[in-house]
Amino acid sequence: MRLNRILLFSLLICFVFPILSNADQLEDAKAAIENEDFQKAYELLSPLAEENNAEAQTLLGTLYVNGNGVGQDVTKGLSLIMKAGTQGYEAARVQALNMCLELGKEGDAAALYNVGYMCLNGWGGKPDPNDCIEWLKTAAILGHIKSANWLSSIYTKGSFGIIPDKEKVSYFSDLAAGFTAGIDGIWTGTVPGAMGGQPMTLTYKFKRDGDILTGATSGAPGLWTTIRDGKVDGTKISFAVDVEFNKMKMTINYNGVLVGNDLKLSYKNDMGGGFGGEAPPITFITKRVK
Repeated sequence: MRLNRILLFSLLICFVFPILSNADQLEDAKAAIENEDFQKAYELLSPLAEENNAEAQTLLGTLYVNGNGVGQDVTKGLSLIMKAGTQGYEAARVQALNMCLELGKEGDAAALYNVGYMCLNGWGGKPDPNDCIEWLKTAAILGHIKSANWLSSIYTKGSFGIIPDKEKVSYFSDLAAGFTAGIDGIWTGTVPGAMGGQPMTLTYKFKRDGDILTGATSGAPGLWTTIRDGKVDGTKISFAVDVEFNKMKMTINYNGVLVGNDLKLSYKNDMGGGFGGEAPPITFITKRVK
């Protein structure tokens, strides 16, 4: 009987004292933050966060977001706050939602995905799932592959009360596949003819190497013109093509946005317009053919 009491007391020491120690450590970290001793707060919070203490993760995440006591890293900070939120810690959920909403306004696709995820999982209330889906759609169109794949799954299974839709399954599956493939490949599209002439089919060959874009364009079989100054920035591209039109040499400047297997291109010449000179830029859609 005495042995059982000793064992019970030993177990209480093992379980109770670490909890009390962690609680004290958390309070010390809060005091350090209040006194702007962020380095000390960082040192106290880090081991607690690794043990999945939700409050510690939230406080440490905030240090990273603000660059207090540690190099600023918004992505890492938000990740820590999100981890705390997935444990049901309400303060973390509110903070994560507000942060992602602000980042989403700036066109951050990953943040938009996070808003959609939080919305569908009841962070901040229980809105209409169809409203939540809109955040994911915006992220998907901006090139967030995970959003596109999740939307395809949602419309396949009818998750979250969303009505299954085969057309949307196909659309988002194709969108994800297109973004995964990237800009590399052959694209073709039709543009209005210059000066009211016949429409013209243009073909483009693109190859990406980091943020550099190389390739060529053709308006007639077998005739290719090399592009120059090609750049890639996320889903956006830009490049230039030197041409001769009616014995007049000019540079055609392109800008484009990749949307899955579609590429929206706009061009104007170095005189400020389309092939006709002062006309506004011409915009058209090219399709991936290979």
